[in-house]
Amino acid sequence: MICFAFAVPHEAEDFLSSIEGKESFTIGITRFTVGKLGHRNVVVAIIGMGGQNAHDSIRRVFQYFRIKCVVLAGYGGALTPQLKKGQVIISTNFTNSEILSHVRLLSGFDFAKVCTAEEVVATPERKAQYLQATDCQVVDTESVVVAEIMHERELPLVVVRGISDEAQEIMPNGALQAAWDPATNRATPWKLMKYFAGHPGEIKPFREFINALPPVRKNMTDFVLTLTEELPKNW
Repeated sequence: MICFAFAVPHEAEDFLSSIEGKESFTIGITRFTVGKLGHRNVVVAIIGMGGQNAHDSIRRVFQYFRIKCVVLAGYGGALTPQLKKGQVIISTNFTNSEILSHVRLLSGFDFAKVCTAEEVVATPERKAQYLQATDCQVVDTESVVVAEIMHERELPLVVVRGISDEAQEIMPNGALQAAWDPATNRATPWKLMKYFAGHPGEIKPFREFINALPPVRKNMTDFVLTLTEELPKNW
């Protein structure tokens, strides 16, 4: 069985629409959906943002399912100006080398190195610092933790990221933090409304950022579905 892991529900919406015979349940903060993707039995896990949530959720995946591969997908921030919003990358430093060799002839993606931060890297200055310190082109908040668990279990990992923000883009980080509670992996709309009451100038940047995400999600989902067809049939 393959586990498709996403940090937040928004990232997984399009992918979940491709799953047939869905059944969903929650254990801890982790939201699981089991069903069929074509001929495959799969599990989709919403693992939460950040290293601790990812660690606990992926451990939980292995506690309840016999997994042969994890595909970790979702949004990532660009650290270099060459990467544009909506591009899809596959991580060269976390993805299993055999899988990388299988996907080289596919279209609709680029190769990039991914690093992991403890929080959203929200400003051009911070992104430049991460680029210089890590020599990576994309940043997220989960990959390294998931990679450590997969390495420990000697199982393959694939990391796919859709670029949600460009290197020179300022993220509406205050509004994003107000909109989501990582401890429960749930939206907090009342907290967001209260935040906007005190920071009305952030309403437009937040709305623009959120409205730009569906095309990013679609590109990422299309590639993950194509990629899945290349994976071994017995997974």
